Amino acid sequence: MVTTVSKKSGAVQTLRERLVAISFKGPGFDQIRILAATVVLLHHCRGIEYADIRIDPLFHYSGGEIHFGFLALAVFFAISGFLVTPSLLRSENVIDFASHRIMRIFPALTVIVIASMALLGPVLTTFSPAVYFSDPYLYRYVKNLTTLTYDFLPGVVNKDGQPIIINGPIWTLHFEVLCYATLALASMFGLLRRRSLFLILLLASYGIHLAMRFDPTLAAVLPDRLLTFIKFFVYFGTGATLFIFADRIPFSMPFAIGAVALIVAALPFGLGAFVMPICLAYFIIFCGLSALPGQALVKKRDLSYGVYLIHAPVLVSLSLLFPKLHTWWVTAMIALPITLLLSYLSWTFVERPTLTQKKTVSNWLNSRIRGWSYSRKKAKRALVADND
Repeated sequence: MVTTVSKKSGAVQTLRERLVAISFKGPGFDQIRILAATVVLLHHCRGIEYADIRIDPLFHYSGGEIHFGFLALAVFFAISGFLVTPSLLRSENVIDFASHRIMRIFPALTVIVIASMALLGPVLTTFSPAVYFSDPYLYRYVKNLTTLTYDFLPGVVNKDGQPIIINGPIWTLHFEVLCYATLALASMFGLLRRRSLFLILLLASYGIHLAMRFDPTLAAVLPDRLLTFIKFFVYFGTGATLFIFADRIPFSMPFAIGAVALIVAALPFGLGAFVMPICLAYFIIFCGLSALPGQALVKKRDLSYGVYLIHAPVLVSLSLLFPKLHTWWVTAMIALPITLLLSYLSWTFVERPTLTQKKTVSNWLNSRIRGWSYSRKKAKRALVADND
């Protein structure tokens, strides 16, 4: 049961008051993230049966503006912006922020990339082991560890002999890292403390986002990477803004319902670009701060990142090992439990152990940087003294 009324004379709670009431631990975010990751998996399962994206019901309903895969990504970016902003706003320690983000993203990514090269590739390739491991293109796959993707493994091809993309979804990690970097720069320049300046940054990106949607000439001029970054940052930035202005924004069930109603009403008329970044982000944050069903199933087990990283290689394996498997929902019934099991192993043996060490690592980095800074200052003083 969600309570949205403040103790003060029956006023509606703000997001800040709601955060205080739940000790700054959103009870619904884990459920939303695993649901969003599952939606991405189902979206890609449908791609096995329906090559035409227009078959996607949301793509059809929105007149080609969005599909379920992008909807899930928008949810991830909005949640990320809301959840990573507090620590940076509180401490303004960019080293802590960067080290924590690195330790959340890269350990599991490293395991998946290496496992794909060393285990998945040899099983699926048409090459002999000697040819596979001696192929120089194999080692280009390591590029994925930088979030700048390389999609193929030697000899892993479809029935027509065309290379198969091994793990397409990881391309979005590059833009997530860029969002983190933008937030860190905003902190360094004081935009998080002077929140009106951060709001200007968000409005600027929102304006470009709208211009991209309604002015094809602008989209043709700007670099593709910038366009994609803006498309995601409007959701990430809105999530961050909702936290920064949490003392001014109501935590309201009617507002959340109204946000969904606006999205549903706007999409068929091609107006999703206007309402989606703000309305979807508000609705998702409202749900994340609410007590949703299924909390016991996901408590202390954030499998969403594992599902996101692992499901595509699982689907590639199923499509090559069982070429007659074309029905999307049958594929989903097989792929989902396999992916959940592998995600649980990733969480248990890679992600959770790494996250328990994030404070130790950030403290070590801070001490090293302070020591390096002190050594530089000491050397500079010694040089000045010698010159005197």
